[in-house]
Amino acid sequence: HARRLCAAAHSGAGTSKPSDRCPASGVRASSRAPVYMRAPGDTDDAYGFGNGTPSYSYTPQQPQQAAPQLPQPTGGVGFQPQLGGYGGGGWESTSGSMDGGGGPPEPSEGMRKRNLSASWKLSQTLLGEGEEDEPPILEELGINFSHIVSKTRAVLWPRRSKLDQEVIDDSDFAGPLIFCFALAAVLLLKGKVQFSYIYVVFVTGLLALWAVLNLMSMKGIDIYRTASVLGYCLLPIVLLAALSLPLDLTGAWGALFVPLTVFWCSNAAALFFVIILQADDQRWLLLYPVMLFYTGFALITIF
Repeated sequence: HARRLCAAAHSGAGTSKPSDRCPASGVRASSRAPVYMRAPGDTDDAYGFGNGTPSYSYTPQQPQQAAPQLPQPTGGVGFQPQLGGYGGGGWESTSGSMDGGGGPPEPSEGMRKRNLSASWKLSQTLLGEGEEDEPPILEELGINFSHIVSKTRAVLWPRRSKLDQEVIDDSDFAGPLIFCFALAAVLLLKGKVQFSYIYVVFVTGLLALWAVLNLMSMKGIDIYRTASVLGYCLLPIVLLAALSLPLDLTGAWGALFVPLTVFWCSNAAALFFVIILQADDQRWLLLYPVMLFYTGFALITIF
């Protein structure tokens, strides 16, 4: 039956010797011959093919190609790309290990020197130790640390012999801002948000005292210096607010510490105003309105 099928196939294709290709054991296989497959949809006749004209589809075998081998960098386990700009590109070995021993390359000695030079120039510019004709940036902003320390010491221990005229004439606002924010922060620890009260009392008292001081003295004083003195002398009130955290100042402790703190602030501020206005005979007269000013902050601290 197999031989008849093979002979019918070769007779339709025009092959003269089907016996050479159809042995008794079946169709002879060849590794180099193309593979013919039956096309789908054909109807079979008595010999197994449609209308005596078989239909085939050709499926050639495609050769397999090997995957390209990528070049692998040599020199260790961990590698990092070396960016351009400081020594070219390519891969740079970090001589690391599989457990994360590799890391970024250390900066060169030239980069360290440039960083140190930039830091040194910045510090010299801020502190005024650079060019001789160039004032420091902090001085241009009105911040002088030596004057701040001198005024703070004068408030803590008010003595006229320890005050310098240059320090008194410096109307900076760095110290007053620090003390005002410190007072508000300490009161915030007690659960009292008093930022607006501190601002309103300070501005109102500043305007009133500035007017009184100019009316009492022929020399006069500007409002900036008045604000600077009143702000620096607010330091004892900040200490009173810090003391009110462990103690209850609405009782006996308040009757002791509150008048002492108000007198401390008023005495220091009056000493500053006497030196600025050159009114030694009016010191106790200047003490009264200043005492009213700091009494308002004492009440904010207690209640």
